[in-house]
Amino acid sequence: MMKYVYQITVVVIIMSLLMLFSQCNREDSADVNQDKIYCEYELFYNSNVDKTYARATFRFSNEFGTKLELTAPSQVTFKGDVLTFKSALAYYEKEYAGFQSSGVFEWTDTDGNGYSNAIVVHPIGQAVGVDTIPTDSTFELFWTGDSLGQNELVKLTINSSQNGNLQVFVQDNLHSKSVLLNKTQLQLLGQGEATLWLDRYYSPGLAQKNAAGGKIRGIYRPDNIQVYLN
Repeated sequence: MMKYVYQITVVVIIMSLLMLFSQCNREDSADVNQDKIYCEYELFYNSNVDKTYARATFRFSNEFGTKLELTAPSQVTFKGDVLTFKSALAYYEKEYAGFQSSGVFEWTDTDGNGYSNAIVVHPIGQAVGVDTIPTDSTFELFWTGDSLGQNELVKLTINSSQNGNLQVFVQDNLHSKSVLLNKTQLQLLGQGEATLWLDRYYSPGLAQKNAAGGKIRGIYRPDNIQVYLN
């Protein structure tokens, strides 16, 4: 019984520390110069759950700065909908059912300055002919759908069911329709069953921004697929 109580106590302490750490690494936007707020906007569609997530993150100074919680009257919207602050991860989000292919993020700072930025999500088809992937040589994987355009890249992720190893492969060459899975990374995954997924990123840059700047991206993820590594 005492051991059970001790385990519960440890879990509570750890959760409390995590919450405290999260809060200590977040500030209110009113506490900083509004021109030094770095903005990140993301429109992410995940076909596995058939949901689109509109997200916005605000940081002090740059992409590695302390995360900020907006102070009224400052707010951020997507397609006119106010995004909700998620305390655990310190970003703003709204979920939509189905595929939202485009929309406009609008942020108003505490000084009343407004910034409007549109984004489009470019779909990507499924990986072709990848029931089995050899690990003793570099493998070229093709996807269906459009080739890469300007400001685009594809990330392919493989998560091994055998050892939990996860490897990411990136293709960002213009007009590409495939990604190379190099032998060294494949061998780190080992043999056996694995889960594979693709993410297509479109990052055109911000149309309206303050001095600190920021970034915007649209991401499309088709259904995950199961593969065998041999």
